[in-house]
Amino acid sequence: MSDFPSPFANPMPGVRVVEGAPALSRPSKEEVEAFPAEAVKLLDQRGSAQRVAVDRYALDWVKGRHFVIVGGTGLGIGCSVAVALLDLVAESGSLTVVARDLSRSLGYATGEEMQMRATNLGDRFHWINDGYALEGRALDKIVDALKAADAEDVVYINSMAAASSGMLPDYPPTFVKDVDAEGLFQWQLTPLSERAVEATKFLMGDMAVQFTDALMDSGISVAVTAFCDWRGSLDKPSRDPDAVEYGRNGAYSTSLYLPKDALHAATSAAYGTDRKVIDVFFPVMRTRALPFIPGGTTMSYVYDKLMERAGIRRVDVPELGLGMIDVIGKTLATDDFNPFPRLDAHEMPLDLWFYEVVKQLNEDESSPFYYKRWF
Repeated sequence: MSDFPSPFANPMPGVRVVEGAPALSRPSKEEVEAFPAEAVKLLDQRGSAQRVAVDRYALDWVKGRHFVIVGGTGLGIGCSVAVALLDLVAESGSLTVVARDLSRSLGYATGEEMQMRATNLGDRFHWINDGYALEGRALDKIVDALKAADAEDVVYINSMAAASSGMLPDYPPTFVKDVDAEGLFQWQLTPLSERAVEATKFLMGDMAVQFTDALMDSGISVAVTAFCDWRGSLDKPSRDPDAVEYGRNGAYSTSLYLPKDALHAATSAAYGTDRKVIDVFFPVMRTRALPFIPGGTTMSYVYDKLMERAGIRRVDVPELGLGMIDVIGKTLATDDFNPFPRLDAHEMPLDLWFYEVVKQLNEDESSPFYYKRWF
């Protein structure tokens, strides 16, 4: 037992410990060959799910508007927003999707598929796979695409996921439960390099904020800036090694909150000014990034079980894309908008229950907290 009071700073006895965080893996030849068909299926499924839920949301405001989505491919919320917008801007307006995917990836395949589906939009749709930047050729390419679409005033959505999970220097360990082919185990998060810490802060935080200015300096006005967030970034007690809550949100307690601090500060600073900036909080989502967060996929399944037991309807990624569009519309409609909209209200009340369950998860088949009972 360590000198720290949090159960998340101490490994559960008898449960396997693995140091580090999930590693990126190369897809097999067979997986690469399947990506185009998977992309078709993914976009079809997203579109079908959205057509079922569309009447719950106010989306008419989209017509004639111009959108740029950073991180708009693959399994994430950005792609769900993009799928909905492809239909909504069919007659007027435009969509520019910015990503940086390896050519042998599902993200790249979804970008190609979106481009094929948007052929009839001409210059009103652009898929740019060079990433985003604050200056230079990559920025020029985005600006040129927007100008080709006559997009003088845009809605900028940033759903990029590019952060490192680990410990900051001189912090005590954090243990996060997860499941693999062998069963239940615990990640022991390891220290990040200074370079990894700075990259985590910048790419999803400072750069995301500054991109609004980069667009405006290039002659593109920004009607709304919209960021994506998760409520673990608000849990400041979980960052304090002397608190019993320390580490309870896993990597969000140790490093993943770092870029979100910049988003929170920028959103707060803009409120009441002539800029409209929102930071939208989502529930746990099964996105491309989730498997690379220690315990992320396991967390999603435990929340599913809690919602099932509580009789709460789970809102999935396709519908959350519609929710994102809806809250942006509400932001445009008034000056006293909510700068921190919540699309996680159905899941948030379960947090304390979630922490108690996760603390108890074990491999004892006779226990009410045997891990397979919660999946």
